Amino acid sequence: METLQQDAGASAGEIARVKIFIWIQLFFLGVSVVAGGFHFKVWSMLDTALLIQSIGVTGLIVVLDEPHLRRIAFRAAVILYLLAVLDMGINVLVSGVVGWRVA
Repeated sequence: METLQQDAGASAGEIARVKIFIWIQLFFLGVSVVAGGFHFKVWSMLDTALLIQSIGVTGLIVVLDEPHLRRIAFRAAVILYLLAVLDMGINVLVSGVVGWRVA
């Protein structure tokens, strides 16, 4: 008798968590335009690129069949998301310092 059960796909709870995480990412993607200080240089657009990659990796969670791969994809998406938020914070600090020197 086989004791291991095969998981055919993501559960409803996982799908709900993924949807919430995607909405959080989309919110911060909108905020990243303001956090970049409208400078549109490569270093100020890194947070937007990281958020877009994070959203793309999060989208993989729904289509992956194995729970182990879904967990890896979710952790990778969370790491990309946290890096984007950290970069966003650094952009705000740099924009504030540069703005104070110009004024």
